Amino acid sequence: MNRHLKFRTLVFALAALLAAACATESRRTEPVTTKTDKGSSTAPPAKEAGKRDQALVRIIYAVPGSAGDVFADNTKAFPGVAYKTVTPYQELSDNRHDFRLRPSGQDTAPPLAENSENFSGGKHYTILALPTDATAKEVTLKVVTDNLVPPSADKARVRVIQASPDAGEVNVYPKGKDRALFSGVNFNSETSYSEVDPMSATLEVRPEGKRDVLLTVPNVTFEVGKIYTIISTGRAKGTPKLEAIKVEDQLTGPTGQPVTALPPPPPPIK
Repeated sequence: MNRHLKFRTLVFALAALLAAACATESRRTEPVTTKTDKGSSTAPPAKEAGKRDQALVRIIYAVPGSAGDVFADNTKAFPGVAYKTVTPYQELSDNRHDFRLRPSGQDTAPPLAENSENFSGGKHYTILALPTDATAKEVTLKVVTDNLVPPSADKARVRVIQASPDAGEVNVYPKGKDRALFSGVNFNSETSYSEVDPMSATLEVRPEGKRDVLLTVPNVTFEVGKIYTIISTGRAKGTPKLEAIKVEDQLTGPTGQPVTALPPPPPPIK
């Protein structure tokens, strides 16, 4: 085999490996481990769930001062979900479900919030319970897609969700830096995932266009191969105070290490 043929073979092999590493979420064969400050849980590989025609769904409860039960159709799928709780992923069939949030333990009470969503097998979703205003008397259920595919080599993936109704539009900065990680994040909205360099930093949440700091999030670490969601919740004015929920998702390989996408193959030699 001559040198050029060997090189083309190597390039094709690397391209195949890269395609496998970047496979769509529903084809991933690694389990997902989720960590918060309250513990950890593990969900089955997306491909396995997809073969069973199941989606993977969790709740993040960002309504201060309350707890609720979340029903999927007529089943109490997520009971007793308290403020700042991140539930483990559960399997739900890949079709449309009607979700209802009721006060915890009040199975026949009128729903506090309702939503209907169609799910795809082998994909991950988060249902956010959010206040609609600073009084938290009105609640909404918002469904976001968790695109849990590994970041590029030497990178982490991060997104921000703004769940504080009186904080307004915000930017998120590493302390001491002039360049924002995320800009213009409005209430009841989420950013796309962004790939960032690994870092350990204190994050500052600031009003859009201002240098005032609404929220300081200390000791935040973004590690290679991991996927992070930062949710700002609570109130900028009043109680409970503005605070952050930090969620770490990780696709784990055979050795228990986070999975990252392979770097692209080198350019051809002319």
